Amino acid sequence: MAIDGNHGLWGDLHRADLTPAQSDFSIIGIPYDGLASVRKGAALAPERLRYWSRHLTPFSEDRTRLRDFTVCDLGDIQITNPVRDFDLVRQKVATLPNMPILLGGDHSVTIPILQGQRERYKDQRLGVLWVDAHPDLCDDYDGSKLSHACVLRRGIEFGIDPQDICMVGLRSWEDQEVDMIENGGVHVYTAADVAERGMRHVADSLRNILNDCDAIHISLDIDCLDPSVAPGTGIPEFGGLTSRDVLTLIKSLQGLPLVGLDVVEIAPPLDPSESTVFAGLKIIMEFIAVIAREKQSGK
Repeated sequence: MAIDGNHGLWGDLHRADLTPAQSDFSIIGIPYDGLASVRKGAALAPERLRYWSRHLTPFSEDRTRLRDFTVCDLGDIQITNPVRDFDLVRQKVATLPNMPILLGGDHSVTIPILQGQRERYKDQRLGVLWVDAHPDLCDDYDGSKLSHACVLRRGIEFGIDPQDICMVGLRSWEDQEVDMIENGGVHVYTAADVAERGMRHVADSLRNILNDCDAIHISLDIDCLDPSVAPGTGIPEFGGLTSRDVLTLIKSLQGLPLVGLDVVEIAPPLDPSESTVFAGLKIIMEFIAVIAREKQSGK
């Protein structure tokens, strides 16, 4: 099915003639949901995100012009055996010459992403902004240390300091996560905190923490959003962030040393309206706009 209009892939930002070294962003899909613990479907997200990205225009919502910024879409990294194939993701992220934007897949695909970013910035202080309904700090889940419930625990083992992790939108917990949440040094801003204090206040707080980092990776699970906004995800959790909360958070990151974004757990089969896919696209484009404004300001 064709889409009417004249826009190309990623709102006209993709340039097939450019290599990653010649472009601002590399987009990579990881269509894998084999380590999701409940409902599947996230493996189909990269294809649907690309398909509907042709509906976008090269502007942010505040009319930041994005035409001078380019995307190199590198296609997908196929995962059949995560123990083996996750290393392909790690290697790609660790060696990219530009900024990665990665499309999950379930959240397990962020394990090699964090490992690759840790290697890429091995001599620097790497922070993580974790936007999710769940902390994913389990050591083992369903018999697997690579489960989508274990991602951030593995990231800490890769050498990311818990003091450099800010978690926003949390509202669900496993027994094995609670000690690390309460005593492990990570900074937690629950969805209730955001509702009671306001996202601008929360964003100011986490900026003060992440500003001390040399590099910051954002990992965003679409279930951070309330399921009334984004129902197409494996484990929807009632009481989540609003769409405006998330956009306010993304915009508040202006000036921080951002080095990458992954957007995960979008499951198109669970949302026939595809509004969850469009939520992911909006987040990606507003992230690009943050980087664009930074470059346009000459900083």
